[in-house]
Amino acid sequence: FSPFARFLGMLRESLPPYRQRIVNELWESLSQGRPTVAVEEILKRFDASKHPLVVSLELPAERVYEDFGIALGRLSRDGMVEKEAIEFYYKELSACMSPARDHNFAAAVLEAFHLIVPHEVSKEHMAHLEMLLMDKFRMHTTIGQDGLHEAVRKYAHMQDQANTGGLGVIEFRGLVHSLGLTLPDTQVVALFEHLAADCGGGRVAIDHLESVMQVLNAGPCEVYNYKTTALQSMGSSSSDPVVLKIFRILTKKDHSKKDQTRLVRRLFEAFREADKERYHGVPHKDFSGALWQCGIRLGSQEELQLRNLYDQNRDGSCRYPDFLDTIHSLCSRQVPARMAMIDELWNALAGPDAPAMRSSDFKEAYQPAGHPHVACGWKTIAQSKLDMENFLGEALLLDAVTLELFTNYMMMESSCITDFSDFQSFVQNGFLVSGAAA
Repeated sequence: FSPFARFLGMLRESLPPYRQRIVNELWESLSQGRPTVAVEEILKRFDASKHPLVVSLELPAERVYEDFGIALGRLSRDGMVEKEAIEFYYKELSACMSPARDHNFAAAVLEAFHLIVPHEVSKEHMAHLEMLLMDKFRMHTTIGQDGLHEAVRKYAHMQDQANTGGLGVIEFRGLVHSLGLTLPDTQVVALFEHLAADCGGGRVAIDHLESVMQVLNAGPCEVYNYKTTALQSMGSSSSDPVVLKIFRILTKKDHSKKDQTRLVRRLFEAFREADKERYHGVPHKDFSGALWQCGIRLGSQEELQLRNLYDQNRDGSCRYPDFLDTIHSLCSRQVPARMAMIDELWNALAGPDAPAMRSSDFKEAYQPAGHPHVACGWKTIAQSKLDMENFLGEALLLDAVTLELFTNYMMMESSCITDFSDFQSFVQNGFLVSGAAA
């Protein structure tokens, strides 16, 4: 185990307690009390066909086996592997799996070596199972003031044939299946025992079940602020692993800057198309559909995590401006400096602290030839002008461009213009103020 690898291992966070126990169990089985184990011995016991990525047909067994062998070779010393090296390898794997995927992590560690996976469910995974159950109830909720209340009682009483006011493990299993929630039976039983613990064990009271679902469904309903969201998102939702995954898809290495620009703009246009009434929110189905249109494929758990992040008041609608602001901030990297430039430009165009300006004045001030993408030949003057008009939409008919709409437009352009000097040039040369360049 090289000093550099040991240094990198120290930089990584330690494994959660549950996952650490899984790795310890694997090492005890491999080492049998020895301080080191030969790489060949480990590879001989490793069965790549049992790996979750092979079972799900995401990777061939040969590729998984080869990657595992290469990793062990790099972490070994003279062909021998220490426990510290095994922990380092599985820290890398753990970093790619959310806390809700503890069962997948245990399967990847133990099943590949023909060891029994424990049925224990971690605290983080249990919280995720509760959210899954609540989300299924919400999917069966009709519009109304007491929609969730009615959904919980309707499906619970369908299983409570004896009208006891509670559910046993058999009835609870039927409830989960009737909602369309597919889980391993061990996890269903663990969730039942978790909910039944507050009722004395062995039985989940329907009143308690409804209370838990109502608490999970309740969430802070924050007022959307288009300006502060962009400034704050770098330290909040932008650190979410699903959001970072989407950002990496949009900006992956084999995409040119022109392709990145098209993808980010197409993502915005997909949301605008779904939000025809301009409520700044779209249903969960349309939110996922917009991502699919842009080639972003997420797993069911990742979609659930993303919906929970941007549907804070749990009304079934995701606020896509918050999501786009997060993407803007990740693409821009200089959000505060660019926001200051946008504020200065607005004051020059509309006047200090003006709430809106006439759209005809804005169209007259806009100079598409000053756009960096026109200057470098990525788009024509006509295309740049059409992009601006499509963004403003009905504001052109109402002859009023608000400060919020202007800021959103400039932040969209900011996300497409990665170079700071190019964005500064766009602000200075893309608009005319009193007959002079801004």
